[in-house]
Amino acid sequence: MSIDLFKCYNCFMDYKKLEKSLKFIDSWLDFRQRQEGWWPGFAVAISYQGKIVFNKSYGFANLEKKEKLTPQHIFRIASHSKTFTATAIMQLVEKGKIDLDDPIVKYLPWLKKHKDERFKKVTVKELLSHGAGVIRDGLDCDFWILKKEFPNRDKFEREILAADLVFKPNKQMKYSNLGYTLLGLVIESASGQSYEDFIVQNILEPLKLSNIGVEFKSEIEDRVVTGYAMRNSNGERLQLPNVTTNIMASATGFYSTSEDLCKYFNAHFIGSGKLLNDESKKVMQKPIWRVKNNKAKEQYALGLIVTPIGKRKVFGHGGGFPGQITDTLCDSENKLIVTALTNCIDGGANDITKGVFSVIDYFQKNYSLKSKKDLSKFEGRLINLWSIIDVVSMGNKLATVSPDVWKPFDTPEILKYVDDNTLKIIKTDGYYSEGELIHFDFDKNGKTRSVRYAGTTILPERL
Repeated sequence: MSIDLFKCYNCFMDYKKLEKSLKFIDSWLDFRQRQEGWWPGFAVAISYQGKIVFNKSYGFANLEKKEKLTPQHIFRIASHSKTFTATAIMQLVEKGKIDLDDPIVKYLPWLKKHKDERFKKVTVKELLSHGAGVIRDGLDCDFWILKKEFPNRDKFEREILAADLVFKPNKQMKYSNLGYTLLGLVIESASGQSYEDFIVQNILEPLKLSNIGVEFKSEIEDRVVTGYAMRNSNGERLQLPNVTTNIMASATGFYSTSEDLCKYFNAHFIGSGKLLNDESKKVMQKPIWRVKNNKAKEQYALGLIVTPIGKRKVFGHGGGFPGQITDTLCDSENKLIVTALTNCIDGGANDITKGVFSVIDYFQKNYSLKSKKDLSKFEGRLINLWSIIDVVSMGNKLATVSPDVWKPFDTPEILKYVDDNTLKIIKTDGYYSEGELIHFDFDKNGKTRSVRYAGTTILPERL
């Protein structure tokens, strides 16, 4: 069952409301990184209508050196690489050098030696959609736990020839890094160029993406973040080395900054006039498989993941590399992109991207630009023994939210202005203090000294 990505839900986001949400997002993400201090750091970029409107970083690029993370730091973006590979395939389709329904043995004749006869019928499109039934990472994939190097071409060919298809082609989705490695070789065969040269000349250079590359190189070593393993029982993290992925670069080798990744995905929007024609983009973004046993109800298209986010239908991809977890979500209706890059193996990049979308959506729906009263004096972060809360202006009302969750506006308390020192709780959970008052004590400069929140003292957070 296909999803229509192009049906408009909210095509005219209000930019002023977006600006208001970005102010909250910055404060909230900073708090989340400090609170979730076991994540060394993360970078977040947001693009709207083709322009970068948010580009921030939080925490550390290297814990041992106390090196602050900056937006210029580079991350390994792992399976985001598949989107570049799929784009390159579609470019070659447009040039008439590849047909999606061609069997891959047309481009890789050595696969005719495979003992599994079904391999001879596997098509380019089936590999792109993970519908070919190819084994995920091989019979010996300890390169993912850094016990061995990622395979070179000779080892890869031996690995492919040794592993039968797991499922009959075109039966179900079977995610496969080896399948996308094969596609990298198809690109080389069809184009007559190395995979890296084709990507650089046809994607990176036209978009002027100087901070994206196909594979880790020594010249970027000083800018690449240090990746970390999960914390051990003592709360310590093991540093993980940045390694090359060799022949598997087309599946998992790329690196990028958060800003350049946003710029790259901007080119995938219908009407951008970049990378591919619009018909090719529609083919690439049309879901083919529902991802089985997936709580997020994701679907897989051609090198892109399609996900429902509230009423939005977004496309993008995630990536998991030893020590670095990344995610990108793209709303084609509003031309809105959120990218999050983390430098630990348990970094919740998808929590960040979905959380950012949830905040933006709440402001778009609930912020009033027609308020006659400036309520910003009441805004701020408050803390006591029981809670940490953010009081956030919604224009004509205020909302109290918990900044210590990834969807802070899921269950806000709604507050109404009473006078210059008093608010009233007009909507909250039935177990809480609906109808009660909140009294603010301001100093002579208008700064909050203390608050009596439904009878309980709560104080401003002091950084």
